[in-house]
This record gives sequence, C-alpha cells and structure tokens, in this order.
Amino acid sequence: MLIDPLARENRLRQIGTSWEVLETALRRSEAGWRSATPNHSRTAPGQRAYDERLAALREEQKIRFGWENACLLQIELTVDPERTVAIQTLLGDHNTGDPLAACPRNKNPRGFNGRVLLTGEHETEQLSLFPDDVLPIPVRDVAELEGYEGLSTWVFLVHRTEDREDGRTLWHSELSRPHPPNDQGLITGWFERITLPTVEIGAVAHPGVEEEPEQIRIPVNDR
Repeated sequence: MLIDPLARENRLRQIGTSWEVLETALRRSEAGWRSATPNHSRTAPGQRAYDERLAALREEQKIRFGWENACLLQIELTVDPERTVAIQTLLGDHNTGDPLAACPRNKNPRGFNGRVLLTGEHETEQLSLFPDDVLPIPVRDVAELEGYEGLSTWVFLVHRTEDREDGRTLWHSELSRPHPPNDQGLITGWFERITLPTVEIGAVAHPGVEEEPEQIRIPVNDR
C-alpha cells in the first residue's frame, strides 16, 4: 500500500501512468456527471461520468505515454504499446481509496467476460468447460485476446460522494491490481493497491437548469 506521494508517483510511473492523468480523468468524470440535467434519465449522470472518465484516461495515456485504445471481450481498456499492461475503470464501494479501510469491492459484479479478463487466464481452452449451447461469450470475441495473452489488468476504482452541507463533491479512487473475481463477480482481494488523493470539487449548478420543468396536465373527461 503506497501512501507517500513520491513513492506513489514512482510506482505509477513504473506502471506507465501518473497522478496527473488519473486526476484529470476524475475531474472529467465529474464534468460528465454534471452535464446531465433533471430531464435526462436517472442513469444518465453515472453513464456520462463513466464515458468522460474513460475518454480522458485514454486521451491522456495516449498523449503522455503512447498507450492505445482496446476493447477486449467487449470491455473498454487503455493498453500500453507492448500490450503487457491495461487499465480499466470501475465503480467501487465506500472503502475505495481508503488505505485504512477494509478491502474495497467493485460496486457492480463482473460478468463472465470481466472475470476472464481479470484472471489473466486468457487461454481459449477454458471455453471447453462450457457446453456449446450455453457459451457465455461469442466465440468470435475470443480472437480479440490474441496478442494480449500476457496482459496484466489494473483497475482504476472510483467512488463518488457528496457533502450535503456545502455541496462539494468528493472523488475517492485507487489504481489497484485485483485478485480474480469470485463466482458472484465481486473482487474480494487485491495483489497491490495504490490509493490516490481525494479530489474535491465545489458545488456548481447545472447550466441553464434552475428548476424542475412544469408538468403538463391533460384533463380527461368521462364519456
């Protein structure tokens, strides 16, 4: 567990990233969250935050370290040029980013593809464990792993909280390498955790949205 800022930055550099990259991704994530208005769906803030976080992570990794975009087993990643290290981003629970807390877990269980990617066991022979008529992923997706067999996947785990008193938003995060998820798709252990500074962002009102839109009422007369 790395807490010392210098040691943390050195370890991030060894992996192929930096705190500047990850902080930028967190701030873009909040911008995405706030771009959703009350007129959007209830899931829009989280989806927009994810999309912006992923885009920022990929853009910054590409510009600063020459990394590439990849989508393996339908999972979005950024990958180093040697195809040995990858980063994906997931939502974590309330323990995310806290070096003194119990082991954080991913908020949303990983499916079959996610478990395959995080186990590091990318051999196609594992598909023989499943009957042909219940194969969890299309066979064509397996070919995506060719050239990525030795890939070590790190998780940029993030957790967002709001301070109701002053309207601040807090993003807690860590870059960590997980144990293989359990049968329920939950990460219950980590080979290495690099906890990151909490990012505080002040309250900002949605632009152009001051109140809920007026509901339209259509009278219906009995016939």
